[in-house]
Amino acid sequence: MASIQVAGEALVDIVNGLAYPGGSPLNVAVGLGRLGHEVTLQTGIGGDEHGRAIIEHLHASDVRLAADSVTEAATSTATVTLDPSGQAAYDFKLDWKLESVVPTDAQVLHTGSIAAFTEPGFSQIHEVFANSPAHQLRSYDPNLRPALVDKRRAALTRIEALCALSHVVKLSDEDALWLYPGWDTARVLGHILARGAKLAVMTFGVRGCEARTDQLEVSLPSLQVSVADTVGAGDAFMSGLLHAIGNGPLLQALVSNEKLDEDDVESALRTASLSAALTVQKIGANPPTLLELESCLSSVVF
Repeated sequence: MASIQVAGEALVDIVNGLAYPGGSPLNVAVGLGRLGHEVTLQTGIGGDEHGRAIIEHLHASDVRLAADSVTEAATSTATVTLDPSGQAAYDFKLDWKLESVVPTDAQVLHTGSIAAFTEPGFSQIHEVFANSPAHQLRSYDPNLRPALVDKRRAALTRIEALCALSHVVKLSDEDALWLYPGWDTARVLGHILARGAKLAVMTFGVRGCEARTDQLEVSLPSLQVSVADTVGAGDAFMSGLLHAIGNGPLLQALVSNEKLDEDDVESALRTASLSAALTVQKIGANPPTLLELESCLSSVVF
């Protein structure tokens, strides 16, 4: 298993009046912790009831909370509205910031979402990415929230700057539509690779996912499952993807800029897709454990 540092927001998702710990970076950290990795989350939460619930949630998933993550500000919330198909829309109340992002020797450094395209989080994360040690794999998921974007050009500039510093970039088709309206999948992923990423992945919900490198193109359909809601699905895909990368030859190949094996990339997508499929069958962001994931991997058919 890999050592992993995750930097970004933690909040609570309020679904039908009930509060569930969430926030994209937190969800990814929890997913990785449940899959057995040594995970530290650098975030900003309050010492209130919601903050205490987040701390308990992290502890239950074997995720370490970094120093200075508990602040005097109130813990942020996202009220979730679900449409008849289980698709989620969010109303945010944000009052947080990263006190600091401390570099570590972790094998993987991951970030994404609100903290990564708003200040002061972006500048802190960008500095840590820019000064990352040579052995460290950097991963990024834009996970956009357009309602929180004040200036589109500034957000796009920040997102592309982190793409340029990342080995792995994962985004959704909704992210791509906002970032690059009118572009097809090949053009979007090609652009991300041209910025500097080594592996670019796009998810399409029920239509599956696609990964590209300079030399490979791998597509995978989604698993057909009964959907309770889609909260945390993209984050579970991300944690599943990083789990597969960290547990196999892709980690060293990506860091060393070696040619990636097509079978290894496809295997990573299968793991990521299954992680997401298991998550959408539950209410809230509730990624699978290692036992749940491994018990399904050998029998699942895409």
